[in-house]
Amino acid sequence: MKRKKILCLLVISMLCLTGCADKKEEKGVDFSAIQSVCELATLKCYYHNVAKSETEASGLFKWLGTGYKKIWTEYSGIVELGVDVSKVSVSKPSKDGVVKVTIPDAEILSVDLDEDSMGEPLTDTGFMTKITKEEETEALAEAQNHMEETANENGNLLNQAKERAKSLIEGYVKNVGEQIGKEYTVEWVDAKAEE
Repeated sequence: MKRKKILCLLVISMLCLTGCADKKEEKGVDFSAIQSVCELATLKCYYHNVAKSETEASGLFKWLGTGYKKIWTEYSGIVELGVDVSKVSVSKPSKDGVVKVTIPDAEILSVDLDEDSMGEPLTDTGFMTKITKEEETEALAEAQNHMEETANENGNLLNQAKERAKSLIEGYVKNVGEQIGKEYTVEWVDAKAEE
């Protein structure tokens, strides 16, 4: 009697599991976690640099250095590079198991200047000249812009960020296929750049 119950439970369990798998295939393949995969692919670059700003002496007492000012401040920051998640799309698999993934070029997602990393700025001024808080703030804003420009000009970093995203997306697509007993291959389509 005990064997019949166990056998009956095993048969019912197998039917339930088979029914779950069939329903999953009927609904289609679910690639909804692609946004999370793209976010995981984000590349973080750490920068350490010196921001500086200089104003030449001017005015009636130029020979005394009136108006001359120079400010240096050391800073660190993080630039995040990756693909815009909203521009990534994944097609349903074809009969051959080909999944088309549209992906844009990598771009700068964020620039974060670490204000805690900045020490007291070093300054040099001429006769009767002061550096204002606005000028210090302007030097830091320029530092943040410089970090962004440096990262944007580094094509290797942008390519690395895109390749990283492609690698993770491809692994994700293949893994989803394996979970339902299918073999998928990825075909890449470049997203059109906005004009």
